[in-house]
Amino acid sequence: MRGFQPIQIVRAVFVLTLLVAAARLVFQPDPHDALRRADALFAAGRYYEAFRAYHALATHTPDFALARLRLAMTLVVRGEGPAASREFGWALKLGLNDAAMMLARLYQGRMAADMGYADEAARMWAQIPPSSALYGLRLALEAEERLRRNDYAGAEARYRAALAAGLPESWRRSAYARIAALRAGYDPIGTWEDLRRATAATRTPLLVEQPLTAPLRPLPHPDPAQIAAILVSDATIRPQLLGQVYLTAGWLPLAEAQFALARNQALLSRSAEAYAAYARISGGDYTVAIARLRDLVANAPDDPRPRIVLALAYLAAQDASAAFAEIREARRLAPDDPDVLLALGEWYAAQRDYVAAAAAYAEALRLAPPERRGAYALTQAQYHLRTSLQVCDQGLPAAAEAVAWLPGNAQAWSALAQARLACGDASGSRDAAAQASRLDPASPEAAYHYGRALAALGDRMAARDALIRAADLAPASEWRVRAEAQMAVWGLP
Repeated sequence: MRGFQPIQIVRAVFVLTLLVAAARLVFQPDPHDALRRADALFAAGRYYEAFRAYHALATHTPDFALARLRLAMTLVVRGEGPAASREFGWALKLGLNDAAMMLARLYQGRMAADMGYADEAARMWAQIPPSSALYGLRLALEAEERLRRNDYAGAEARYRAALAAGLPESWRRSAYARIAALRAGYDPIGTWEDLRRATAATRTPLLVEQPLTAPLRPLPHPDPAQIAAILVSDATIRPQLLGQVYLTAGWLPLAEAQFALARNQALLSRSAEAYAAYARISGGDYTVAIARLRDLVANAPDDPRPRIVLALAYLAAQDASAAFAEIREARRLAPDDPDVLLALGEWYAAQRDYVAAAAAYAEALRLAPPERRGAYALTQAQYHLRTSLQVCDQGLPAAAEAVAWLPGNAQAWSALAQARLACGDASGSRDAAAQASRLDPASPEAAYHYGRALAALGDRMAARDALIRAADLAPASEWRVRAEAQMAVWGLP
């Protein structure tokens, strides 16, 4: 090392050390970059991958508060309230800025509401002040909570307050759709303006969409087009139709009020009374439902249909002997009525006599008129698939008949996909599931069966993609749980 002084060596080592340290600083992974990538997945509705990304980030950087917050938000979307609550607590302990805190409170309120803690939800949302960009969304979620509590006037008022405070476009449409549906029952003429606003773009500048809040947005249901169709229908049948829409939406007191109006129409009185009783059954009020149905049976002793509904009410109330007595009498009145046989099948299934239930379903299908054979075939197929009884001998032919009669029904194609796979026809299952997905792209069931069929055919990566789609379409449902369990069994990441 002639000509090279020690001081020069020290300097060279010092410079090299600086360069190495600088390189480490420059190329060290930034958790905020990983957070942005995970946020992009979340905003795109890819909740499964977002969950994995947030979980990995929170594991590698346990003191990163925003990662904990995002993980908690994703757990809320997945319906995992207790786990979400723990992550929220950790994020808050680490410290959040004002904007992140408001986002946390919005999701914490939704989590509490989903878990049935209405007071806690209200306390969380109350911490979002009018000055926050999330204030309008807070009011919209409070309106949803009022809907859950059957406070329909309060819900409508809260939706209007949310609109006045300012909502992004997608939230605005959902709010007007809810208002229109609520208003249709008492102000049909005034409803038209809300329907117009639910379907037309506004010229008024709105708040910017906030992708991280998208999973909390109420869906624009009931469908504004459906409400519009009811409003132009004959006034004599309008309450009956509107009551059925309310019943499907779970707005049971509103449904009952409409059925009470429909009972005043002679031609609809029995049907309206039966629907009103069904609304009570759905709400768990079996005593009132059974009393009403008994009155209906007494007023129409030769009509088997009220007895069928009464039998199902008894079954729901776990009074099997009373249910069977009504079915037996209905069968005496109409021995070849397929609805009576369906009720008999339900009775046998409730007694866990699955073979007898299968025979009753098969007989109901045999007696069904042509225009209803598709629905009866689908019911029979779903029974065999649900019980795993005679799937190939009875369930598969029933599913094939269901799609023949109901070629546009995604549920029928999903049943066929499930039956074919159970009976060893993986390629046929794949084709049926693909058709179900084409008919209903939002069906997690179709995506799940498609993934299982692809796995059976050896296409593991495509199967993984399909199962992830099933999980993303319904992250808080059994389909997400089943999809993740299936991927775990196959060892898919």
